Amino acid sequence: MNGRSVIEQIQTPPISFAVAIAVTATTWIAVSGMGDAAWMLSITVFCIALWILTPVPPAYTGLIGIGLIAVTFSTELALTGFQKPATWLIGFGLLMGEATRRSGLANWAGTRITARTVSESVRMQPVRTYRRLLLALSIGAHALAFLIPSSLVRILIIAPILTETGDLFDDREARVGIFLGPAFATFYGSSGILTADLPNIMLAGFGQSIAGHHISWSEWWFHMYPVMGLTRVLLVCGVVYYLFRPDPSSSVSVPDGTGTTTRTERRMLAFLLIGALIWATDFVHGFHPVVGALVVVALAFLPSVGVTDFESVGETDFSILFFIAAVFAIGDGLAHTGFTEDAADHLLGLIPTDASLAAILAVVFGITFLLTFLMEGLAVASVLTPILIPYAEAAGLPLTPVLMSEALALSSYFFPYQSAVLVVILAEGTADTGEVIRTTVACSLVSILVLLPLQLIVFTLLY
Repeated sequence: MNGRSVIEQIQTPPISFAVAIAVTATTWIAVSGMGDAAWMLSITVFCIALWILTPVPPAYTGLIGIGLIAVTFSTELALTGFQKPATWLIGFGLLMGEATRRSGLANWAGTRITARTVSESVRMQPVRTYRRLLLALSIGAHALAFLIPSSLVRILIIAPILTETGDLFDDREARVGIFLGPAFATFYGSSGILTADLPNIMLAGFGQSIAGHHISWSEWWFHMYPVMGLTRVLLVCGVVYYLFRPDPSSSVSVPDGTGTTTRTERRMLAFLLIGALIWATDFVHGFHPVVGALVVVALAFLPSVGVTDFESVGETDFSILFFIAAVFAIGDGLAHTGFTEDAADHLLGLIPTDASLAAILAVVFGITFLLTFLMEGLAVASVLTPILIPYAEAAGLPLTPVLMSEALALSSYFFPYQSAVLVVILAEGTADTGEVIRTTVACSLVSILVLLPLQLIVFTLLY
């Protein structure tokens, strides 16, 4: 029996549930003296085991987790995930994607991008066509990070376009790569731009409110973008190209791209531009990105004005909302029982304040990274940062690289349950769970092993 067969055997429901129960029981025995925190941690470990092994769909595990929290604690805590704006941003985003597809705009955009990227000389060569599209779409998706301050929103916008473009290839590997490459590029490259992702903005906000420490957009860009921005995007492209590329004997159908837009497509484009205007000007009005998504959905589904109707979205899979709601409920539950604060305090005690700055920042990265295995990234930022800032000040550490090291860890995930962005990438259905996990692990490992040391050298030279 080879390794793949063993993994498939472990992922069968009877064995997966047995493993999850055994790990949960071991956890409970180890932390039984912690009271409510022990129960919450046990539920967390049980759900994480099922999310990693995937014997059932992630959304179903989410339902189980919500039920366990409701029975053990309260329905209010169990359902808290449905009160999060990010949960409904995903829901509205799924509707946005459906409207973009049904309006024909996604197909038109994919056709235009392909026609302008792929020259006549390579149109019959699937590997060269794939390579050019992968790089062009990834850089384009990354460029959106300068305009739209949420990786989640950017992926919701580009997902339909990536799906339509991938359908030009008859090779599934190419379709998966064309989808995952740009999606991961706009996600992983966001750590290099202050306004490109919500954790960055949250960390900078905590620095200002708790310590009066201001980090400007240009300062963040100067410190982070050379390594963790553009270089990271190119690295992601290389990883995805290594993992997924078409067979040379496969075929690709490249359109000429001469078609004009229809009135329906132009209306949908106008709706998205209105949403983009709301997202890009959040520094003026302070609205959460969910407001922009809500406006786009309201316009796209408005009778006589919009591009589709609610009766046409029956195929959209909204079950993913149970997945993300459970992730948020677990994060709130761990915070509610005091586990995360205790864990953060204990982990911060491991920081060697007499070591070099690079070593200290590496430990800060590691602490944040460990916590992301238990909680969604935004929850980690909201719990750890208020404890980390006073600690860093008392130790005389420079806050700017400390907060940036935390941001680096919040963009280095291994499993979809760790980030709402990865949940959305999985929810689109183009890549299966195994492919998403494999790509996430590869991109994060290469980032940690290659780019993190370079970034720490930059911090050391600047401080």
